Amino acid sequence: MNIRAATLADIPALQAMEQQCNPSPWSAAQLISSINAPQPVWVIDLPEHGIVAMLIWQKLPDEAEIHLLNTHPVHRRQGYAQQLLQHLFQWAQQQHISRILLEVRASNGGALQLYEHNGFKRCGLRRNYYQNGDDAVLMEKLC
Repeated sequence: MNIRAATLADIPALQAMEQQCNPSPWSAAQLISSINAPQPVWVIDLPEHGIVAMLIWQKLPDEAEIHLLNTHPVHRRQGYAQQLLQHLFQWAQQQHISRILLEVRASNGGALQLYEHNGFKRCGLRRNYYQNGDDAVLMEKLC
């Protein structure tokens, strides 16, 4: 398994995965903007399958915020999202980050379970946050 920074050449693969993973997928322009940001977009790139997971996040002064954590549906439950989170946790420790924040659809039980398993705590709720009316659960992990 190879965790690496995404490049602009990865945009078609990232956009295809985003279409399969997200009910309100990010556009190619949003993905390009993320790749051009100061912090890397990390992907898991398997020689036999290509990109199977991605993590888009943002560094704030002493915090980090997860924007997207996707695993291709065919490759779920194989530990790829866990590996990307661990990569972020190691980076956060090295950078003396105080906490990591995220929001997740209240209806996304698998993601909620993954984040809670990794020490994230629910810290708020945004009602009707998503286009389809789903609530957003706010979560944080103290580092």
